[in-house]
Amino acid sequence: MSVSRVLCVVGAGTMGGQIAHQAALHGCDVRLVSRKAERLETAMRDGAGLLRRRVEKGKLAEADLDAALARITPFTDPGPALTGARVVIETVVEDRDAKREVLERICQHVEDDVMIGTNSSTLPSSLLAAYVTRPERFLNMHFFNPPLMMPLVEVVKGPHTAEATVNAALDFAESIGKTPVLVRRETYGFIVNRILFIAMQEAFRLVEEGFVSIEDCDIAVRNGLGWPMGVFELADLVGLDVVESILAEGLAQTGEARWAPPAILHEHVARGELGRKTGQGFIGER
Repeated sequence: MSVSRVLCVVGAGTMGGQIAHQAALHGCDVRLVSRKAERLETAMRDGAGLLRRRVEKGKLAEADLDAALARITPFTDPGPALTGARVVIETVVEDRDAKREVLERICQHVEDDVMIGTNSSTLPSSLLAAYVTRPERFLNMHFFNPPLMMPLVEVVKGPHTAEATVNAALDFAESIGKTPVLVRRETYGFIVNRILFIAMQEAFRLVEEGFVSIEDCDIAVRNGLGWPMGVFELADLVGLDVVESILAEGLAQTGEARWAPPAILHEHVARGELGRKTGQGFIGER
């Protein structure tokens, strides 16, 4: 499977908008799709603002900024945006019904040999492949937030995914300035989130069972492991409801008890203490 330089990104949130700008910086003609015009306006404005900072810091030429922005075309109608695209990346909300609707619509408008990637971090492509015609051209391409800064892309081969699709995805990620890694078989959390959230669970247990305080656990992680944030600080940033949802989905998909959300997390969520977005979370216990 060969990949040309015409990309359609479906979904114009933070992930979709920044993936679009990253690809445009590296010469792709990009169609960015959202049914909401205001979402497209925000994505275009925010992406341009982030790239403008690079110009101000001398890291990007003004002409290159202008050329990149000119390569992105926003669409509220997915039909014209998808027609003629050679790579499609879906970045909509982590919900199976929402993704089913989007993937079925994508397949109505693209040719059979177009590579389709889902940016999902919690739903492996095998759970969505039934919604894709010719699922051998479908796989996870998990970009990290924020995509304009984070170099990593996890390319995940589903049991239905052809080797040619995997190679095309790896090549495409490299062509837009990313560092791809291959997950050869699906596993919940892929690489980074599997390691991160299992480590987070261990931290939760250490505090819950009285071995250490939240503050000392975070100090140990920052100074012993070199993490920029402590585990509890990071959980507050992500959102405790989001963390609980990720762990619950891991339990549902794997049946492994190690993914079960712990009581210390559930109690905060039940009280509406969700971290930074509510002003109260684990940090408020210090």
